[in-house]
Amino acid sequence: MGDAVDRPRKRKIGHRVFVPPSRINKEGRKITAILDPDTVHHMRTVLRLSQGARLAIFDNSGVEYVGTIVELTPRHGVVEVESQSRPAVESPLRVILAQSLIKGNGFDRLIADCTEVGAAGFIPVFTARTVVKISKADAADRQRRWDRILAEAAAQCGRVVAPKMEMPLDLDELLARPADGLRIILYERAGRGQLKEIVRGADLTRPITLLAGPEGGFEDAEVDKAKAAGFKALGLGPRILRADTIGPVAVAVLQHALGDM
Repeated sequence: MGDAVDRPRKRKIGHRVFVPPSRINKEGRKITAILDPDTVHHMRTVLRLSQGARLAIFDNSGVEYVGTIVELTPRHGVVEVESQSRPAVESPLRVILAQSLIKGNGFDRLIADCTEVGAAGFIPVFTARTVVKISKADAADRQRRWDRILAEAAAQCGRVVAPKMEMPLDLDELLARPADGLRIILYERAGRGQLKEIVRGADLTRPITLLAGPEGGFEDAEVDKAKAAGFKALGLGPRILRADTIGPVAVAVLQHALGDM
Protein backbone atom coordinates (compact mmCIF):
# COMPACT_ATOMS: atom_id res chain seq x y z
CA MET A 1 0.00 0.00 0.00
CA GLY A 2 1.32 3.43 -0.97
CA ASP A 3 1.98 5.95 1.77
CA ALA A 4 -0.28 8.99 2.21
CA VAL A 5 2.08 11.70 0.94
CA ASP A 6 1.84 14.74 -1.30
CA ARG A 7 2.66 13.75 -4.83
CA PRO A 8 1.28 14.28 -8.34
CA ARG A 9 -1.19 11.73 -9.67
CA LYS A 10 0.87 9.26 -11.71
CA ARG A 11 -2.04 8.00 -13.79
CA LYS A 12 -5.54 9.12 -14.52
CA ILE A 13 -8.38 7.20 -12.93
CA GLY A 14 -11.53 7.45 -15.02
CA HIS A 15 -14.07 7.65 -12.19
CA ARG A 16 -13.99 9.20 -8.73
CA VAL A 17 -16.60 9.06 -5.97
CA PHE A 18 -17.08 10.40 -2.46
CA VAL A 19 -17.28 7.86 0.36
CA PRO A 20 -17.94 9.05 3.95
CA PRO A 21 -15.09 8.40 6.42
CA SER A 22 -17.37 6.04 8.38
CA ARG A 23 -17.36 3.71 5.35
CA ILE A 24 -13.56 3.55 5.05
CA ASN A 25 -12.48 0.47 6.97
CA LYS A 26 -8.83 0.18 8.04
CA GLU A 27 -7.48 -3.06 9.49
CA GLY A 28 -3.73 -2.87 9.72
CA ARG A 29 -2.47 -2.08 6.24
CA LYS A 30 -5.65 -3.32 4.60
CA ILE A 31 -8.16 -0.65 3.59
CA THR A 32 -11.59 -1.27 2.10
CA ALA A 33 -14.35 1.16 1.20
CA ILE A 34 -17.99 0.13 1.61
CA LEU A 35 -20.21 1.88 -0.94
CA ASP A 36 -23.68 3.07 0.05
CA PRO A 37 -26.75 2.08 -2.03
CA ASP A 38 -27.03 5.49 -3.77
CA THR A 39 -23.38 5.36 -4.87
CA VAL A 40 -23.79 1.76 -6.03
CA HIS A 41 -26.87 2.72 -8.04
CA HIS A 42 -25.00 5.61 -9.68
CA MET A 43 -22.02 3.41 -10.49
CA ARG A 44 -24.11 0.61 -11.98
CA THR A 45 -26.71 2.61 -13.92
CA VAL A 46 -24.89 5.84 -14.84
CA LEU A 47 -21.18 5.01 -14.89
CA ARG A 48 -21.82 1.41 -16.05
CA LEU A 49 -19.09 0.08 -13.80
CA SER A 50 -18.76 -3.55 -12.80
CA GLN A 51 -16.62 -5.74 -10.57
CA GLY A 52 -12.95 -5.37 -11.45
CA ALA A 53 -13.16 -1.69 -12.41
CA ARG A 54 -10.61 0.69 -10.90
CA LEU A 55 -11.88 3.63 -8.90
CA ALA A 56 -10.59 6.69 -7.04
CA ILE A 57 -12.24 7.62 -3.74
CA PHE A 58 -12.03 10.67 -1.47
CA ASP A 59 -13.52 11.05 2.01
CA ASN A 60 -13.02 14.80 2.72
CA SER A 61 -9.90 14.11 4.80
CA GLY A 62 -7.56 15.22 2.01
CA VAL A 63 -6.64 11.63 1.17
CA GLU A 64 -7.35 10.05 -2.21
CA TYR A 65 -7.66 6.26 -2.31
CA VAL A 66 -7.27 4.21 -5.49
CA GLY A 67 -8.54 0.66 -5.67
CA THR A 68 -10.51 -2.02 -7.44
CA ILE A 69 -14.18 -2.92 -7.09
CA VAL A 70 -14.18 -6.44 -5.64
CA GLU A 71 -17.90 -6.70 -4.99
CA LEU A 72 -20.85 -4.97 -6.65
CA THR A 73 -24.48 -5.97 -6.19
CA PRO A 74 -27.60 -3.82 -6.73
CA ARG A 75 -27.35 -2.35 -3.21
CA HIS A 76 -23.84 -3.13 -2.00
CA GLY A 77 -20.31 -2.50 -3.15
CA VAL A 78 -16.79 -3.00 -1.83
CA VAL A 79 -13.60 -1.38 -3.08
CA GLU A 80 -10.25 -2.85 -2.09
CA VAL A 81 -7.78 0.03 -1.77
CA GLU A 82 -4.36 -0.43 -3.33
CA SER A 83 -2.78 2.97 -2.76
CA GLN A 84 -3.41 6.29 -1.09
CA SER A 85 -1.98 9.78 -1.46
CA ARG A 86 -2.57 13.41 -0.54
CA PRO A 87 -2.77 15.27 -3.87
CA ALA A 88 -2.02 19.00 -3.59
CA VAL A 89 -5.29 20.05 -5.24
CA GLU A 90 -7.02 22.12 -2.55
CA SER A 91 -6.56 25.87 -2.69
CA PRO A 92 -4.71 27.61 0.14
CA LEU A 93 -7.35 30.34 -0.16
CA ARG A 94 -10.51 29.63 1.87
CA VAL A 95 -13.30 31.40 -0.01
CA ILE A 96 -16.80 31.11 1.49
CA LEU A 97 -19.59 32.27 -0.84
CA ALA A 98 -22.62 33.66 0.99
CA GLN A 99 -25.06 33.60 -1.92
CA SER A 100 -28.63 34.84 -1.96
CA LEU A 101 -30.86 32.00 -3.12
CA ILE A 102 -31.83 32.24 -6.77
CA LYS A 103 -34.68 30.57 -8.63
CA GLY A 104 -34.70 27.47 -10.80
CA ASN A 105 -31.56 25.39 -11.08
CA GLY A 106 -29.30 28.44 -11.04
CA PHE A 107 -28.14 27.85 -7.46
CA ASP A 108 -27.27 24.23 -8.24
CA ARG A 109 -25.15 25.26 -11.24
CA LEU A 110 -23.54 28.06 -9.27
CA ILE A 111 -22.32 25.89 -6.40
CA ALA A 112 -21.00 23.26 -8.83
CA ASP A 113 -19.10 25.89 -10.83
CA CYS A 114 -17.67 27.49 -7.68
CA THR A 115 -16.54 24.07 -6.47
CA GLU A 116 -14.56 23.62 -9.69
CA VAL A 117 -12.70 26.89 -9.17
CA GLY A 118 -11.87 26.14 -5.53
CA ALA A 119 -14.57 27.53 -3.22
CA ALA A 120 -14.29 26.16 0.32
CA GLY A 121 -17.91 26.57 1.41
CA PHE A 122 -21.33 28.13 0.89
CA ILE A 123 -23.95 29.94 2.94
CA PRO A 124 -27.40 30.28 1.30
CA VAL A 125 -28.85 33.67 2.27
CA PHE A 126 -32.33 35.23 2.22
CA THR A 127 -32.23 38.92 1.21
CA ALA A 128 -34.96 41.48 0.59
CA ARG A 129 -35.24 40.60 -3.10
CA THR A 130 -34.85 36.84 -2.75
CA VAL A 131 -37.80 35.24 -4.54
CA VAL A 132 -37.07 31.67 -3.39
CA LYS A 133 -38.98 30.66 -0.26
CA ILE A 134 -37.93 27.58 1.69
CA SER A 135 -39.52 26.20 4.85
CA LYS A 136 -37.37 24.71 7.60
CA ALA A 137 -38.47 21.22 6.52
CA ASP A 138 -37.58 21.95 2.89
CA ALA A 139 -34.23 23.41 3.93
CA ALA A 140 -32.98 20.07 5.25
CA ASP A 141 -33.99 18.34 2.01
CA ARG A 142 -32.35 21.06 -0.05
CA GLN A 143 -29.15 20.80 1.96
CA ARG A 144 -28.93 17.05 1.33
CA ARG A 145 -29.38 17.72 -2.38
CA TRP A 146 -26.73 20.46 -2.34
CA ASP A 147 -24.30 18.23 -0.44
CA ARG A 148 -24.72 15.59 -3.15
CA ILE A 149 -24.11 18.16 -5.90
CA LEU A 150 -20.97 19.40 -4.13
CA ALA A 151 -19.62 15.86 -3.71
CA GLU A 152 -20.25 15.09 -7.38
CA ALA A 153 -18.65 18.37 -8.49
CA ALA A 154 -15.61 17.77 -6.26
CA ALA A 155 -15.25 14.25 -7.68
CA GLN A 156 -15.51 15.52 -11.25
CA CYS A 157 -12.84 18.20 -10.89
CA GLY A 158 -10.36 16.08 -8.93
CA ARG A 159 -10.73 17.64 -5.50
CA VAL A 160 -10.26 15.63 -2.31
CA VAL A 161 -12.41 17.81 -0.04
CA ALA A 162 -15.94 18.82 -1.01
CA PRO A 163 -17.01 22.34 0.04
CA LYS A 164 -19.17 22.65 3.14
CA MET A 165 -22.78 23.81 2.76
CA GLU A 166 -24.41 25.60 5.69
CA MET A 167 -28.12 25.83 6.36
CA PRO A 168 -29.89 28.91 4.85
CA LEU A 169 -30.11 32.02 7.02
CA ASP A 170 -31.35 35.60 6.81
CA LEU A 171 -28.96 38.36 5.78
CA ASP A 172 -29.23 40.02 9.20
CA GLU A 173 -28.16 36.74 10.83
CA LEU A 174 -25.11 36.58 8.58
CA LEU A 175 -24.16 40.19 9.27
CA ALA A 176 -24.50 39.64 13.03
CA ARG A 177 -21.89 36.88 13.02
CA PRO A 178 -18.48 37.78 14.47
CA ALA A 179 -16.11 38.71 11.66
CA ASP A 180 -13.66 35.93 10.81
CA GLY A 181 -11.29 37.14 8.14
CA LEU A 182 -11.88 39.39 5.16
CA ARG A 183 -15.50 40.20 4.23
CA ILE A 184 -16.45 41.36 0.73
CA ILE A 185 -19.85 42.28 -0.70
CA LEU A 186 -20.15 42.06 -4.48
CA TYR A 187 -21.89 45.26 -5.56
CA GLU A 188 -22.33 46.52 -9.11
CA ARG A 189 -22.09 50.18 -8.10
CA ALA A 190 -18.87 49.78 -6.13
CA GLY A 191 -16.67 50.83 -9.04
CA ARG A 192 -13.59 49.09 -10.35
CA GLY A 193 -10.00 48.42 -9.38
CA GLN A 194 -10.47 48.09 -5.61
CA LEU A 195 -9.37 44.47 -5.15
CA LYS A 196 -5.72 45.27 -4.39
CA GLU A 197 -6.77 47.90 -1.89
CA ILE A 198 -9.34 45.62 -0.26
CA VAL A 199 -6.94 42.72 0.27
CA ARG A 200 -3.96 44.87 1.32
CA GLY A 201 -2.93 43.83 4.81
CA ALA A 202 -5.54 41.06 5.04
CA ASP A 203 -4.65 37.81 6.79
CA LEU A 204 -5.13 35.37 3.91
CA THR A 205 -4.82 32.39 6.24
CA ARG A 206 -8.30 33.36 7.47
CA PRO A 207 -11.47 32.77 5.42
CA ILE A 208 -12.64 35.27 2.82
CA THR A 209 -16.43 35.66 2.86
CA LEU A 210 -17.97 36.78 -0.44
CA LEU A 211 -21.54 38.08 -0.23
CA ALA A 212 -23.52 37.93 -3.50
CA GLY A 213 -27.07 39.06 -4.12
CA PRO A 214 -30.17 37.69 -5.89
CA GLU A 215 -31.52 38.38 -9.38
CA GLY A 216 -32.60 41.91 -8.47
CA GLY A 217 -29.44 42.73 -6.56
CA PHE A 218 -29.13 44.13 -3.05
CA GLU A 219 -31.21 47.01 -1.76
CA ASP A 220 -29.13 50.06 -0.85
CA ALA A 221 -30.01 49.64 2.83
CA GLU A 222 -28.63 46.09 2.75
CA VAL A 223 -25.35 47.30 1.29
CA ASP A 224 -25.11 49.94 4.01
CA LYS A 225 -25.75 47.31 6.70
CA ALA A 226 -23.10 45.05 5.20
CA LYS A 227 -20.54 47.84 5.16
CA ALA A 228 -21.37 48.65 8.78
CA ALA A 229 -20.71 44.97 9.59
CA GLY A 230 -17.24 45.18 8.05
CA PHE A 231 -17.87 44.11 4.45
CA LYS A 232 -15.83 45.86 1.76
CA ALA A 233 -17.71 46.61 -1.48
CA LEU A 234 -16.17 45.15 -4.64
CA GLY A 235 -17.25 45.68 -8.24
CA LEU A 236 -16.34 43.31 -11.06
CA GLY A 237 -16.28 45.66 -14.01
CA PRO A 238 -18.71 47.80 -16.02
CA ARG A 239 -21.00 44.93 -17.11
CA ILE A 240 -23.88 43.57 -15.04
CA LEU A 241 -23.37 39.88 -14.31
CA ARG A 242 -26.18 37.41 -13.77
CA ALA A 243 -26.90 36.27 -10.23
CA ASP A 244 -25.73 32.75 -11.10
CA THR A 245 -22.56 34.08 -12.78
CA ILE A 246 -21.15 36.61 -10.36
CA GLY A 247 -20.25 34.07 -7.66
CA PRO A 248 -18.12 31.77 -9.85
CA VAL A 249 -16.48 34.81 -11.50
CA ALA A 250 -15.63 36.39 -8.15
CA VAL A 251 -14.20 33.16 -6.74
CA ALA A 252 -12.10 32.71 -9.89
CA VAL A 253 -10.85 36.31 -9.70
CA LEU A 254 -9.74 35.82 -6.09
CA GLN A 255 -8.12 32.49 -6.93
CA HIS A 256 -6.21 34.12 -9.78
CA ALA A 257 -5.12 37.08 -7.66
CA LEU A 258 -4.43 35.34 -4.36
CA GLY A 259 -4.87 31.59 -4.65
CA ASP A 260 -3.51 28.82 -6.84
CA MET A 261 -4.82 29.69 -10.30
